[in-house]
Amino acid sequence: MMQVFRSLLTRNLLALLLAFFFIISVQAQSTPGLLLIIGGGYTDTYNGFMQYAIANARNGLVKILVLPVPYATNAETITQAERNQNLKDAEERRLQIEGACLRNVPADTSCEVVLVPLFTRSDASDPAILELFSHDVAAIYILGGDQAVAMQALIDTPAEQRLTELYANGTIIGGTSAGGAVQSRTMLAAYRPNFAPENALFFGAVEVWNTDERRGLPFGIQDAIVDQHFQQRARMGRLISVITQPDLPHVGIGVDAYTGVVADGNWIRDVFGLYTVTVLDAETYHAADSVRYVTIADGQPPLISVRNVLLTVLSPGDFSYNLQTRVPYFGQTAYEPPPILERTFDSLRIPSGAGTLILAGDISDTLNNNGILRRFLDITGKANASILVVADGGASPAANQRTAQRYANALSALGAQVTVGDGEAVPDNIDGIVFVGRDASNMTPPAWLRSAWLTGTPVLADNAAATLLGSFYAAHGPTPTGDAEQEEIAVQRSFVQGKTEIKEGLNLLPVTLQPQVLADKRFGRLFSLAYNHPDQLAIALNANTALEVHAEGARVLGENGIFVLDLRFAERTLGTNNGFVIANGLLDVFAPGEIVQPEPADIDAVYQPQPTPQLPTLTPTPLPTSTAAPTLTVVNPTVPTATTFASSPDAETEATPPAQPPYWLVAVLGLAVLLAVWFATKARR
Repeated sequence: MMQVFRSLLTRNLLALLLAFFFIISVQAQSTPGLLLIIGGGYTDTYNGFMQYAIANARNGLVKILVLPVPYATNAETITQAERNQNLKDAEERRLQIEGACLRNVPADTSCEVVLVPLFTRSDASDPAILELFSHDVAAIYILGGDQAVAMQALIDTPAEQRLTELYANGTIIGGTSAGGAVQSRTMLAAYRPNFAPENALFFGAVEVWNTDERRGLPFGIQDAIVDQHFQQRARMGRLISVITQPDLPHVGIGVDAYTGVVADGNWIRDVFGLYTVTVLDAETYHAADSVRYVTIADGQPPLISVRNVLLTVLSPGDFSYNLQTRVPYFGQTAYEPPPILERTFDSLRIPSGAGTLILAGDISDTLNNNGILRRFLDITGKANASILVVADGGASPAANQRTAQRYANALSALGAQVTVGDGEAVPDNIDGIVFVGRDASNMTPPAWLRSAWLTGTPVLADNAAATLLGSFYAAHGPTPTGDAEQEEIAVQRSFVQGKTEIKEGLNLLPVTLQPQVLADKRFGRLFSLAYNHPDQLAIALNANTALEVHAEGARVLGENGIFVLDLRFAERTLGTNNGFVIANGLLDVFAPGEIVQPEPADIDAVYQPQPTPQLPTLTPTPLPTSTAAPTLTVVNPTVPTATTFASSPDAETEATPPAQPPYWLVAVLGLAVLLAVWFATKARR
């Protein structure tokens, strides 16, 4: 009887262990891969991509598929000439990726980089193409181009199913530009017609795909929206306009060009490449629930006004962000946002006896019958006010005179008595001063203006002149155009410490100011000022927009919004590239007519959201057969109901994903147990 029991025990243990090994094997094979989201460019991020692709080699082979589907101009059909050109261009990228693999691969491992000729929906069902998506693929690299066309070609096709299966079984999915944008399930498709960075804060500026028929890759990031070329193309406004919409993820990930980041489950981590990754959180402090829609002019969509967007900036180094808990980490240290945060903007007040300030972000293109100029004349209190106009920062004294005369003509047309001066002396009985500047690198803060202002003379400072009136300013000229390298230096490299020259300003207000942040892509200068002087508000002005400051506070004038970047409660450090790393900064957007004052940031706050404006949306074209152009319809989005917000009880809180024992170790231990049982049974016989 005992022998029978031992035999049954041995057989049952063997069956249980075999079943256990099978489960472990299945789990080992079904561990999802990583997403490698690259914001644009190629060569500067190849080495970072290869680090993960080589680590994912299968049996000594790093097999990489290069997917050029975003190159296509139409998801249904392209000409043979376009196909040939696309294949030629993609082959250049394939060779670059192959070269990067060969440079980085260890001696006992080989590289195989294969170009997949997939551009259209028919390609996505071609058996010969589908065979290339084999189980030994270590990584897939999706090229840049048009993410909307790419997803139209892939959605609900056998190729997308193969991508999904490979990712589920551990294949790494990476991509640059459009190839990065498809890696969030909710996908930014494009600006809508007549929208661009400079007016992206207006509601409905961006077409977002978030349905079963129109979306990003189904296995992409679920709880956030990816934007690419982020700082390079001044896309802060467009990402804010998306993450504040109802029924969309309220977290945005802006990946800059020549920069990549790893998405691993609930985590984004290990930035690689040259610059930074920005995370905008409109959920924690309910910025999306409290968003306002401000009508600026009849016939235009409303402008977004929002408070308490949490901001995190990551650079290369040991920095990460948990998308589930919305907490940034520096190494193993978590920086959770305070449950309640109360702020004041006391610095936005002029001292007693000083003149009212109007700080404008560039009104030079709209001087005729300009509302900001009219408001300035109203402040002087005289119908025929005597105004001094001084221009600086031009290419020559003659250029300064021409600029000043343009402003003088506009003021004269509004009834003012205007004198054009050079700043050497202020005439007697002046009712107001207009100070204009184009290039801050060619200007010096005017001490003469401070003296006149302190005695009560109102001052309007436009463009670069406005930035000189703060406590510190970025001494740089307009962003270069026509030279990609110089533009990169001006726009993206300014997110690296020491690359922005900061000088002392006139300090009329203890704040820092930067004009034209959207139209001229100057967010890097704004962040440099804020990072190096975190005790002061950093205010971003836009074209045709101004900040009016008086003894009681400040309000917005003009036709666009302004940004207020507040790092007074943030944690700061630098990445291995000397790039900015910021945890829990706060970003506010104020619309014209609004008083610039903060609102309490409260994790447990409850809001009754405003009704969402009517949003023109593209009716999806039926796939896969129809090629008709999308039609435009108007829908009313559902208004979310107010609820009590609190952290999920099962929210992840570890600094890193929990470690698991190696599968080979589990197998060896199991085999040892099996052998011990077998020998013990044999010894008793």
